[in-house]
Amino acid sequence: MGEMMSFEVLPAMGIKPELVVLASAACATVSLGINLFGGVVTEKKRAELQLELERGKLSLAQLAEIRGVTARYRGPLLESAIDLEQRLWHLITEWPVQWRSTEDCAEEFLGFVEVVRREGPREQAFLQAGNPQGSDTLSTLVEGVRFVLCASQSGLEKWYLEGQGRPHPGSRSRQSRDEIIREHSASREGPMHSSGWDPGTDTMHVTRGAQRAIGSFMITTPMGARRHYTQSYGDFYNRWDSDSSFRRWFDKLEADALDLATGAPWHGQGPFPVGRWTRVLLLQQLLVDCCDLLDPDCVRLPLSRRTRLMPDLSQAWDTGQARESGGGAGAALEGIRGMLSGSFDSEDSSSSGGGGSYSNGSGVGAAQQQQQQQQQARR
Repeated sequence: MGEMMSFEVLPAMGIKPELVVLASAACATVSLGINLFGGVVTEKKRAELQLELERGKLSLAQLAEIRGVTARYRGPLLESAIDLEQRLWHLITEWPVQWRSTEDCAEEFLGFVEVVRREGPREQAFLQAGNPQGSDTLSTLVEGVRFVLCASQSGLEKWYLEGQGRPHPGSRSRQSRDEIIREHSASREGPMHSSGWDPGTDTMHVTRGAQRAIGSFMITTPMGARRHYTQSYGDFYNRWDSDSSFRRWFDKLEADALDLATGAPWHGQGPFPVGRWTRVLLLQQLLVDCCDLLDPDCVRLPLSRRTRLMPDLSQAWDTGQARESGGGAGAALEGIRGMLSGSFDSEDSSSSGGGGSYSNGSGVGAAQQQQQQQQQARR
């Protein structure tokens, strides 16, 4: 009755009932639209929060995976680098009569190559470019080692001529299209020359395919193990003696090591122009850089044993100076220092090489003291 009276009053007020109905419908429509829009915005925010939460979970999972892989492989990778660098050091600096075990050198070398090979394409979390631990720097060093082993002599010389412009010794870059065209034009106009390949001086050359094939022979993964291993010293030589097809893969490395050990000794000459000692000198350089990256606090390998025979090939300073300057190689090292600092886990302590003997208990304190002493000596 009240509604009828109100509608009867509307004409007297000059308001048409139809307009009231339309206004009510419009208000209801606007209210419904506002509610729908608010619901859409709420759902969008909820979806964004859910996506952010999932991203956070994924980042934490990736970080946990990186930590796990680093804990499993840091020790073996470092020990193999130390072992190989020491063998190369003695091969270069000692008289041939003091070099006794060329086969052992080859075994250490192949073990290192295989460990690095496994860390590359199959453990992406460890070598993922841009990850918070900075191990993309290690990936670049690994690629540098592979390149030094497989490149032609002319390719090595071009890499060297890049000079100090590279971020660190493992880096290399391709020529631009214009540079390639100019080089080819100059070669056509000038006198004919050789490709720069001299088999008589090309020692320690291993193609990428051969690196992967040898690496596959060296892998062993015990059932239920959390990581891969390389063959032990005894297993390697048992197979070496009993399997001729296995040994054939290592014949060139063995012959090259024997040639370097019994031939003309190294007299301090640089790696370029390319000669017998080129790859050995470059590998020794890159292996010391790997030790700097994996053991920045010098717990397993002191600074006194990180001598680069060709220091002009590297921009990498020792860890103390780099950290003090706050840039360059120090920035790359600091990326993984937090994760790698501290004691090695029990799985790392079982790796070959006896690197734990370099630690003095606290380890880091003595290493830092040694760094400070060397810095004061430089000043």
